[in-house]
Amino acid sequence: MKKNRISEQEQIEEFLSESNAIEREYSDESLEDAKKAWDYAYKNRKDITLAYILEIHRLLLQRLNPDIAGKVRDCAVMIGWSTKEKKPEKILLAELQTWIDNCKKTEKSKKITEKDVKNFHIFYENAHVHRDGNGRVGRILWQIQRINNGLPIKIIYEAEKLKYYQWFHE
Repeated sequence: MKKNRISEQEQIEEFLSESNAIEREYSDESLEDAKKAWDYAYKNRKDITLAYILEIHRLLLQRLNPDIAGKVRDCAVMIGWSTKEKKPEKILLAELQTWIDNCKKTEKSKKITEKDVKNFHIFYENAHVHRDGNGRVGRILWQIQRINNGLPIKIIYEAEKLKYYQWFHE
Protein backbone atom coordinates (compact mmCIF):
# COMPACT_ATOMS: atom_id res chain seq x y z
CA MET A 1 0.00 0.00 0.00
CA LYS A 2 1.36 3.40 -0.99
CA LYS A 3 1.55 6.07 1.72
CA ASN A 4 -0.12 9.41 1.10
CA ARG A 5 2.69 11.90 0.72
CA ILE A 6 2.23 15.54 0.14
CA SER A 7 4.30 17.23 -2.53
CA GLU A 8 7.18 19.55 -1.74
CA GLN A 9 5.04 22.47 -2.91
CA GLU A 10 2.27 21.46 -0.49
CA GLN A 11 4.86 21.19 2.30
CA ILE A 12 6.12 24.69 1.53
CA GLU A 13 2.59 26.12 1.52
CA GLU A 14 1.90 24.43 4.86
CA PHE A 15 5.22 25.70 6.23
CA LEU A 16 4.41 29.29 5.15
CA SER A 17 0.88 29.12 6.53
CA GLU A 18 2.11 27.80 9.88
CA SER A 19 4.98 30.29 9.98
CA ASN A 20 2.46 33.09 9.51
CA ALA A 21 0.18 31.58 12.15
CA ILE A 22 3.01 31.55 14.71
CA GLU A 23 2.96 35.35 14.33
CA ARG A 24 -0.85 35.47 14.31
CA GLU A 25 -0.92 36.46 10.64
CA TYR A 26 -3.92 34.69 9.14
CA SER A 27 -4.87 36.95 6.21
CA ASP A 28 -4.90 35.79 2.61
CA GLU A 29 -2.66 38.75 1.75
CA SER A 30 0.01 37.73 4.25
CA LEU A 31 0.04 34.19 2.84
CA GLU A 32 0.20 35.48 -0.75
CA ASP A 33 3.12 37.72 0.20
CA ALA A 34 4.83 34.85 2.05
CA LYS A 35 4.57 32.75 -1.13
CA LYS A 36 6.15 35.58 -3.17
CA ALA A 37 8.93 35.91 -0.59
CA TRP A 38 9.45 32.13 -0.66
CA ASP A 39 9.57 32.01 -4.46
CA TYR A 40 12.21 34.74 -4.47
CA ALA A 41 14.19 33.11 -1.64
CA TYR A 42 14.13 29.70 -3.28
CA LYS A 43 15.02 30.96 -6.75
CA ASN A 44 18.00 32.93 -5.38
CA ARG A 45 18.97 30.50 -2.58
CA LYS A 46 22.58 30.06 -3.70
CA ASP A 47 23.42 33.75 -3.26
CA ILE A 48 22.53 34.81 0.28
CA THR A 49 23.49 38.47 0.70
CA LEU A 50 22.24 41.51 2.59
CA ALA A 51 20.16 42.50 -0.44
CA TYR A 52 18.67 38.97 -0.57
CA ILE A 53 17.54 39.12 3.07
CA LEU A 54 16.14 42.64 2.75
CA GLU A 55 14.22 41.62 -0.38
CA ILE A 56 12.65 38.65 1.42
CA HIS A 57 11.60 41.07 4.18
CA ARG A 58 10.25 43.57 1.64
CA LEU A 59 8.17 40.91 -0.11
CA LEU A 60 6.79 39.61 3.19
CA LEU A 61 5.76 43.01 4.52
CA GLN A 62 4.95 44.89 1.32
CA ARG A 63 1.23 45.00 2.10
CA LEU A 64 1.16 44.39 5.86
CA ASN A 65 3.52 47.22 6.73
CA PRO A 66 4.95 48.94 3.64
CA ASP A 67 6.69 51.68 5.64
CA ILE A 68 9.17 49.18 7.11
CA ALA A 69 9.24 46.56 4.33
CA GLY A 70 12.80 45.78 3.28
CA LYS A 71 14.37 47.96 5.95
CA VAL A 72 16.28 47.41 9.15
CA ARG A 73 14.70 48.76 12.31
CA ASP A 74 15.21 52.31 13.48
CA CYS A 75 13.84 51.89 16.98
CA ALA A 76 13.87 49.68 20.05
CA VAL A 77 11.50 46.69 19.86
CA MET A 78 9.81 44.44 22.40
CA ILE A 79 10.27 40.70 22.01
CA GLY A 80 8.19 38.84 24.51
CA TRP A 81 9.10 40.51 27.77
CA SER A 82 12.47 41.90 26.73
CA THR A 83 13.56 44.95 24.78
CA LYS A 84 16.02 45.06 21.92
CA GLU A 85 17.54 48.52 22.16
CA LYS A 86 17.73 50.84 19.20
CA LYS A 87 20.93 50.35 17.21
CA PRO A 88 22.34 52.30 14.29
CA GLU A 89 21.53 50.85 10.86
CA LYS A 90 25.26 50.32 10.29
CA ILE A 91 25.45 48.00 13.33
CA LEU A 92 22.34 46.04 12.36
CA LEU A 93 23.64 45.55 8.81
CA ALA A 94 27.01 44.46 10.24
CA GLU A 95 25.22 41.86 12.40
CA LEU A 96 23.42 40.55 9.31
CA GLN A 97 26.70 40.41 7.41
CA THR A 98 28.33 38.52 10.28
CA TRP A 99 25.48 35.99 10.12
CA ILE A 100 25.94 35.60 6.34
CA ASP A 101 29.72 35.24 6.67
CA ASN A 102 29.42 32.67 9.49
CA CYS A 103 26.92 30.62 7.48
CA LYS A 104 29.14 30.61 4.38
CA LYS A 105 32.30 29.85 6.36
CA THR A 106 30.68 26.93 8.18
CA GLU A 107 29.17 25.54 4.96
CA LYS A 108 32.62 25.56 3.31
CA SER A 109 34.35 23.89 6.24
CA LYS A 110 32.04 20.97 7.06
CA LYS A 111 28.81 19.13 6.40
CA ILE A 112 26.02 21.20 7.93
CA THR A 113 23.90 19.43 10.54
CA GLU A 114 20.41 20.02 11.93
CA LYS A 115 22.04 21.61 14.97
CA ASP A 116 24.12 23.99 12.82
CA VAL A 117 21.06 25.20 10.91
CA LYS A 118 19.14 25.61 14.17
CA ASN A 119 22.02 27.63 15.65
CA PHE A 120 22.16 29.85 12.53
CA HIS A 121 18.43 30.47 12.96
CA ILE A 122 18.80 31.36 16.64
CA PHE A 123 21.62 33.79 15.86
CA TYR A 124 19.55 35.45 13.12
CA GLU A 125 16.50 35.80 15.34
CA ASN A 126 18.53 37.17 18.25
CA ALA A 127 19.97 39.90 16.01
CA HIS A 128 16.35 41.02 15.43
CA VAL A 129 17.27 43.46 12.68
CA HIS A 130 13.74 44.43 11.57
CA ARG A 131 10.98 46.22 13.43
CA ASP A 132 8.59 43.40 12.48
CA GLY A 133 8.75 40.24 10.40
CA ASN A 134 11.97 38.82 11.88
CA GLY A 135 10.42 35.45 12.73
CA ARG A 136 8.89 34.89 9.32
CA VAL A 137 12.04 36.00 7.47
CA GLY A 138 14.17 33.90 9.82
CA ARG A 139 12.07 30.79 9.28
CA ILE A 140 12.27 31.21 5.50
CA LEU A 141 16.06 31.53 5.78
CA TRP A 142 16.13 28.49 8.09
CA GLN A 143 14.19 26.45 5.55
CA ILE A 144 16.39 27.66 2.67
CA GLN A 145 19.47 26.62 4.62
CA ARG A 146 17.91 23.23 5.25
CA ILE A 147 17.27 22.76 1.53
CA ASN A 148 20.71 24.09 0.54
CA ASN A 149 22.31 21.54 2.86
CA GLY A 150 20.24 18.52 1.84
CA LEU A 151 18.06 18.51 4.96
CA PRO A 152 14.34 17.77 4.63
CA ILE A 153 11.67 20.45 4.85
CA LYS A 154 10.53 20.86 8.43
CA ILE A 155 7.33 22.56 9.50
CA ILE A 156 6.94 24.26 12.85
CA TYR A 157 3.24 24.20 13.61
CA GLU A 158 1.45 27.00 15.41
CA ALA A 159 0.45 24.51 18.10
CA GLU A 160 4.18 23.83 18.72
CA LYS A 161 5.27 27.45 18.96
CA LEU A 162 6.04 27.32 22.70
CA LYS A 163 8.38 24.40 22.05
CA TYR A 164 9.93 26.39 19.18
CA TYR A 165 10.37 29.44 21.42
CA GLN A 166 12.35 27.25 23.82
CA TRP A 167 15.11 27.08 21.17
CA PHE A 168 15.99 30.64 22.13
CA HIS A 169 16.44 29.76 25.80
CA GLU A 170 18.48 26.55 25.50
